[in-house]
Amino acid sequence: MVLLYGYSILINGSPSGIFRSSRRLRQGDPLSPYLFLFVMEALSQLLSCARNGGFISGFRVGGRGREGLFVSHLLFADDTLIFCDANADQLRYLSWTFVWFKEISGLKVNLSKTEAIPVGEGIPMETLASVLGCKIGSLPTSYLGLPLGAPYKSTKVWDAVEERFRKRLSLWKRQYLSKGGRLTLLKSTLSSLPTYFLSLFVIPKRVCARLKKIQRDFLWGGGALENKPHLQIISSKYDLQEGGRCSKGVRDRYEVGVWKAIRNGWENFHSHSRFIIGEGTRVAEAWEENEVGGSWGLRFNRHLNDWEVGEVESLLSKLHPLTVRRGVDDLLRWKENKNGTFSIKSFYSLLSRGTKPPFSARTIWMPWVPIRASFFRWEAAWSRLLTTDRLKRFGWSIPNRCFLCKYEEETTDHLLLFCEKAKTLWLLIFSLFGMQWVMHSSVKRNLLGWHGSFVGKKKEKAWRVAPLCLMWTIWKDRNRRAFDDIERNDHNIKSIFLYTFVNWIRVYIEEHTLSLIDFVD
Repeated sequence: MVLLYGYSILINGSPSGIFRSSRRLRQGDPLSPYLFLFVMEALSQLLSCARNGGFISGFRVGGRGREGLFVSHLLFADDTLIFCDANADQLRYLSWTFVWFKEISGLKVNLSKTEAIPVGEGIPMETLASVLGCKIGSLPTSYLGLPLGAPYKSTKVWDAVEERFRKRLSLWKRQYLSKGGRLTLLKSTLSSLPTYFLSLFVIPKRVCARLKKIQRDFLWGGGALENKPHLQIISSKYDLQEGGRCSKGVRDRYEVGVWKAIRNGWENFHSHSRFIIGEGTRVAEAWEENEVGGSWGLRFNRHLNDWEVGEVESLLSKLHPLTVRRGVDDLLRWKENKNGTFSIKSFYSLLSRGTKPPFSARTIWMPWVPIRASFFRWEAAWSRLLTTDRLKRFGWSIPNRCFLCKYEEETTDHLLLFCEKAKTLWLLIFSLFGMQWVMHSSVKRNLLGWHGSFVGKKKEKAWRVAPLCLMWTIWKDRNRRAFDDIERNDHNIKSIFLYTFVNWIRVYIEEHTLSLIDFVD
């Protein structure tokens, strides 16, 4: 046993001396895992002796007759699982074993945390539990974080995961989090919670839908999981349309698997591949060897119909220039690669030709922009901001008037593009970069045409950030007017925009050395 022990704190990487604990070693100390291994080995030996002596039964795993492996207990650190018959004598001997273990090691088994779990029906559990002095449990239960006693396809297996989801959210809902913060938490924390279970079990479709709903409600409704208006997309970072950075489920609306979708591309695959006949092992029945090398000799199981004669002649005309070559394997060559081998990349490029995605995710999600601002831009591009016109569609009875100009109806496009306050900032951007620009009719079209190649490599990232910073500034000022009744003049709005813009460039674009003076000059 360990008799002498002490603790030392590292200060600036160096030990600062040793002090002793008045309560000896406890769980959580650096030595505690090793001590558990040493001490629990004694309990394991006591239980093995009890099984060998016939005092507890255990059960046999595998084998026939006397073959196989007897299992009487499973130990992992301080978690113990013991198997015995539903017999009062066996439980009484097990109780004595715990007493002997206490006298040997000084550790007492906590019976208040111990459960007697029956396997089967008609077992007098009240009597048996009173013998051992423990609680009565039931299957399914949990051991080492995994469900025990439940079918692996049962939805009950995943109840613990869903409970962990909700417990984690109960801590977050007390804090005010932006949509960007919620998205970060979903990606970094919630999405990783079921990883261990997913490595062992196939998640049922209903459970998957429930977990997605929890994440979706948290993302769009806030920590309280309220039913607020939101998009029905928990793949929230990605595009809505085909071609964007989106992940598609393995089943479509008719519960058809992935193979049907793969078969839809067969014609494209077939038209860009070519069969090369070598030794002809696959066409041996249709090839007849002769003195001049051989020829095609097709044999049909029945007489041809009149309308089939032309098709057979066409087939023979295609086969005529083809000959079998000995020593060469039959090959299927892919025309889209020079070496003739098929690759997913080349097939994807083939399918993507002429189908350029209408809206690239890189237009919205830029690593050098705060994620909450990118999330706002994504909502604006798809006209999902909660402007007055959208609130009226949700049933709100409020006058539709722009909070900034107070003349036009408030829509996403008007607020961010055509409002007089927004136009002032757009003109400021164009003057900073020395550009002439014609505004498109919608936020989405404006972002699609916002490329930075013509402003020079030095200012390209700053140019791409500019419209997002402008829209973010306008939206925050709009909300301040709507909820706090605070209005700023044009000069203050310009100052806030320039301050935010330059700080984003400095903080999120590390290699950027531009300052506000550089733009003004």
